[in-house]
Amino acid sequence: MAEWDSHIVQNKYMKSFEKQFNPNAPESPKERPPVEESETTISYLGVTLEKATAQKSGFVPERDKLESFFVNDEFALELQKKIATAMKLGQNLLVEGGTAIGKTTTVAKMCAELGYELHYVNLNGQTDVENLMGRYIPNIRRKQETDPEYEFADGSVTSGLRKEDGKIKVIVLDEVNATHPGTLKRLNEVLNAVEQGGTVVLTEDAAEQIKVSKKTTKVIALMNPSGQGYLGVNPLSKELINRFVYQKEANELPRKSFGFRLKSKTGRGPKTETVSPEHFIYDPQERITIEQYGEIPGVDEIEAKYEEFHFAAKELLKQRKLAEDQTQLFLFDDQRESDRVIDYVRQFYTGDINDTFQQALRYYYANKLESEADRKKLGELIRLVEYKPKVAESKRKGTEREEKTTEKSNPEAKRTEAIPETKLEGPVVEQIEVAIEKLGRENVFGPKEVEKTFSVRLREVPEIPFSVEELERAEKMGQMLVLRVDRTDDGKPMSLSAMNDILAKRWEKEKKGGLLNTADGWRDAVTGEKDFVEAAPRSGWALVSKDLLPDSVSKNYIDQTDVIIKALREKAFKDIEMPEEYEKAIQEFESNKNRLTRLMSENWEQAAKELSELRINQLTRQSIQETIYDLAMYYDTRGKRLLPDRYTWSNSRSRYGNLVHLGNFDAKGVIVGWRPGGRGGGVGVSLSRRL
Repeated sequence: MAEWDSHIVQNKYMKSFEKQFNPNAPESPKERPPVEESETTISYLGVTLEKATAQKSGFVPERDKLESFFVNDEFALELQKKIATAMKLGQNLLVEGGTAIGKTTTVAKMCAELGYELHYVNLNGQTDVENLMGRYIPNIRRKQETDPEYEFADGSVTSGLRKEDGKIKVIVLDEVNATHPGTLKRLNEVLNAVEQGGTVVLTEDAAEQIKVSKKTTKVIALMNPSGQGYLGVNPLSKELINRFVYQKEANELPRKSFGFRLKSKTGRGPKTETVSPEHFIYDPQERITIEQYGEIPGVDEIEAKYEEFHFAAKELLKQRKLAEDQTQLFLFDDQRESDRVIDYVRQFYTGDINDTFQQALRYYYANKLESEADRKKLGELIRLVEYKPKVAESKRKGTEREEKTTEKSNPEAKRTEAIPETKLEGPVVEQIEVAIEKLGRENVFGPKEVEKTFSVRLREVPEIPFSVEELERAEKMGQMLVLRVDRTDDGKPMSLSAMNDILAKRWEKEKKGGLLNTADGWRDAVTGEKDFVEAAPRSGWALVSKDLLPDSVSKNYIDQTDVIIKALREKAFKDIEMPEEYEKAIQEFESNKNRLTRLMSENWEQAAKELSELRINQLTRQSIQETIYDLAMYYDTRGKRLLPDRYTWSNSRSRYGNLVHLGNFDAKGVIVGWRPGGRGGGVGVSLSRRL
């Protein structure tokens, strides 16, 4: 498959999908009604369900009676969309919400419109397994002694499981958290069979085997929240709740909905509320194949970001930083959540992998949360699950070199940014002048730039440890010279927290955007609390590549390290003596390379730890804090963003063990963590050395 490296290519790819799967799809949902019906289908905010072809049954609710009083306000429409999504994907659904918000009525209304049979059972404490699965009752049709005295009568669940031509059946398990434990155990077996398309063994009737299908049987469980004054209601086990797509609805009807319904029912308002386009889902009807999914531009990158998001969300839930006040506990299950997300993306792929993936994460993760604050917190992490296509590089002369040439030819040219005055003394004064001569003023970031960006006045400036020859080679390699400090002006660590505090408000006033997307997101998803406020760059001068090393893109972590060593041998130290520390670091890597390569596939977490700690990677790769420091200083003083469409793989690990790469530096910023065996079209490494 050809490399997808621009938004133009992705848009063409998107249109090809739309044309193939839904040639008559409207370009925008602006003019579409929220509930749209044809002869054979109904769409609920864009999610299209096929009607049953055989609708004559006593189990199908009466449509006229339900629609006469049902109001399609925004809350009801969103609930219908969630239910339709689970039905479309054949996933068992659990809706938790307060009484009178319309859970049962909404399901019944949709069944009536679609012609689906509704097999309802209320699982209060008096309901037993026989109510669900069936029992033997006297045979009222018995006329002769040879006729059986008893016959088996299906329970509500069993009748909903049986396949019948043209029929689609919905099993509604109401008050599921009021169920007797023994009944729940039997329900587990049914849920497994429906989810996997298996067989339910009817032990209640001589072990009859019923082959079930999620295409013809839908399971929807409903319950009131425990601990909210509802009698006989207890939290479900996390294992049971995980068998459902769990959706946490409001405990009370939103006030806006109450007012809309009041006017509608008294004839002073419409029965269907107009909603904005963002409420709609684009449904191409036919899901893409797994092969087509693998060909989506950016799918590897966004899966890596999803992995980091998933474990960050799990950790927040484990620490009760999410759902702290929710009485019903739940999981972000490793297997089921990932399967559901991929299933969703394959069904609802819009041509925009970012939009579709983020929709899926809101549905399966954020919708489990009750409070808006929790949903917002998780939403900040969801926004980080994003792929940005690589923009084709310009073949024109580099702007940095153009600026350098202009500055040399016109020494009177004025800089756009004012640099505060800082007095220098000793040998470092001449060293900085030499560095400016060799690298160009725009590529030297000394004490004046430190003061401007981070408001730090240095009492002493360390000497530059690089020779004139090393600086000349650095210029050819596209490097800059950066003075890093590890303390703020008041002596605190120059941490991510400190850098963000120093720059966020000033950049906002200067309309430069932000440094970190959200401080909470970085702290919770990447560094953890301790490193967020304490870890700092290593102080001293460093030579740093402004772009990725050639040939380092689309390589795993070990192969990237080989590229670093090649750059040291063939460019940085070619024909001059390499410092002993580098020689020993290279020997350490080469003697462990084969073992680490095997370890990547056997125990990636241990491999990531050892690779991060290798001396060669500590000597030549930036840490998280150093990358942010360097990007911030360049942008703040030069007005340009480095790595706007690429990532550099650091020597830092996230709090969950992944090796962090950073880049796509724009107004909101992006960070991702990968396992060491990962490869990505926009991921390479920038060479950074302090010796």
